[in-house]
Amino acid sequence: MIPKKEAIKKGIKTIDSKESCNALFDNLKIHFPQTIKDNQADLNAIATLLGLDTKANIQGYELTFTGKALANALYSTPTQKLLKFEETYSNPNFESKNADSKEDSNAEVPTNQTPQNFIIKGDNLDVLKILKSAYNEKIKMIYIDPPYNTKNENFIYPDNFRKDYKEILQEVGLIEIDDEGNEIESETLQFFKNIQSTRTHSGWLSFMLPRLKLARDLLREDGVIFISIDDNEQANLKILCDEIFGEENFVGNFIWKNKSGGANDSKFIAIDNEFILCYAKNINTLTINLDKEAIVSTRYNLQDENGKYALDRLDKQSIRYSKSLDYEIKDSDGNSYYPQHKDDNNPNATWRWGKDTVKERFNELVFKNGFVYTKNYKKDAVIPRNLLFDERFGRTRTGKTDLYNIFQLDIFTAPKPISLIKYFLRLSTSIESDDIILDFFAGSGTTAQAVMELNAEDNGNRKFILVQIDEEIIESKSKTAYDFCKNELGSKKPVISDITIKRVKRASTKITNTNPDFNVRFSVLSLSDKRELITTKKGTLELLSNTELSPFDKALNLALQSGKTLDKPIKPIFENKLYQCEDCLYLVACDKEVLEFLRNTQNEYIFIDGFEDLSLEYFLNLDSSLNDRLRIVY
Repeated sequence: MIPKKEAIKKGIKTIDSKESCNALFDNLKIHFPQTIKDNQADLNAIATLLGLDTKANIQGYELTFTGKALANALYSTPTQKLLKFEETYSNPNFESKNADSKEDSNAEVPTNQTPQNFIIKGDNLDVLKILKSAYNEKIKMIYIDPPYNTKNENFIYPDNFRKDYKEILQEVGLIEIDDEGNEIESETLQFFKNIQSTRTHSGWLSFMLPRLKLARDLLREDGVIFISIDDNEQANLKILCDEIFGEENFVGNFIWKNKSGGANDSKFIAIDNEFILCYAKNINTLTINLDKEAIVSTRYNLQDENGKYALDRLDKQSIRYSKSLDYEIKDSDGNSYYPQHKDDNNPNATWRWGKDTVKERFNELVFKNGFVYTKNYKKDAVIPRNLLFDERFGRTRTGKTDLYNIFQLDIFTAPKPISLIKYFLRLSTSIESDDIILDFFAGSGTTAQAVMELNAEDNGNRKFILVQIDEEIIESKSKTAYDFCKNELGSKKPVISDITIKRVKRASTKITNTNPDFNVRFSVLSLSDKRELITTKKGTLELLSNTELSPFDKALNLALQSGKTLDKPIKPIFENKLYQCEDCLYLVACDKEVLEFLRNTQNEYIFIDGFEDLSLEYFLNLDSSLNDRLRIVY
């Protein structure tokens, strides 16, 4: 371990990954120091800065719930986890075809073999915090289908009261330490712990808040998030998202007809739909693509040199009568026409066009059967509608069929259909760009298959990152899924991520078989504990090591800390000792050979894990000329 004081003494920049990071607080501290007193935000000073009356009792509209302070603290508290590499998958059929094609001088061989897609196993709260250092404002689209608040299940996500959150519980006043060192839980904390098991509104919102705040951090300035939800929390989620993303960044609420007939689900009203809330990171920079696949009415049954069209009456029934829109129109033969929607009860018929427009666009008018029409040409694409009722968006049964086609088993209860996710991908992503799509409630992996299929269809280069917790599959609840993981996959302890990974593998193979030039490489990663310096009962310091992490894993995590995304290739300079990614070097172990190499570098930044078992002698022998390029990560 490199002593932190020694590193600071030598003038080396240190990166403390355990320090809470609050961008707004840091911005106030730098640019408006008068608002920070004793390292705490002074609300009166902020109000004065905004020109508000500090004497007035300022009350605003907000969503409050038990546990909100804790949920906000969970957002800013650093994770105690690291990523661990498990495997990289590439379709073997594609690889063999590619190898055979090398004899053909005209064959194109892909040059970039670094995986562009990733599946990460673990609690998404930890994963999102890990990704933030490298993926801040880099994600184009997020789609999530979080666990709905059914009020009859326990949370599978262990957010609450983990060992590493004891400090923030103290900070927000939920735990106090008495004179004898005993922890005393507040009534609020006790209540909050109780509601977690029954999945009340407060518990569910506390669960969602930190994840959505991290999701906002990851979104690009022109990024967009889609969140599936049902009636039980839709209203609360809308208010929570207004607070996190900004009410002005609300794009719309899609209403998806997920089934036909819900008589068994409700006593009074058959529920046939779910909702998908859509928010932009910044509504002013968001672009939503037109819907090119929209089902267009069959009334476009006429055609001329400009394409298919329908005839629309020029006269209309107006709410308010306008004399300037009630006038005579004559055709080329001199026949007169007037607005004809008039009757004794509705006298306010007018034309849709004014006199000047009729004069300018007279050639576009059609006079037929005593009426005046305009040509309404069929458009190639239309603005998206929020009612997703057509079969092209799929139903819940469609999602089950999608999955059955992969596994030949009914392995999931209610997966989202591929067609629904592909619709949102078409609206929010671009063929030309390397857009990254994130799904941190991956489930069966529908989002990955949708990305792969759409790329194969339009030759796009979208990339996916999936996150799925290792949720245990209970044999008594999901016998088919349990047996599949146990018997076919050989899982000792069947978990949902087993199915996620296997689906993406099989879907990739299936797509490649019908698209020989298409291949998806993806890596699987999992979470592992950080090394931690603790105080023993005897009062001595002890470093808890993690033997699971390989030298490559250590370099990978240092690369993320230095802002390198997972798709950037990390190559070994000296195997198990020194690695490089672009302009950065990652020192895992040091000897004379490595030290000599580092001395000969010029511009590369050098990152070292401060908890690494690095010889102090070698560390102290690093030339002072390297100090301004050294970064020690704790």
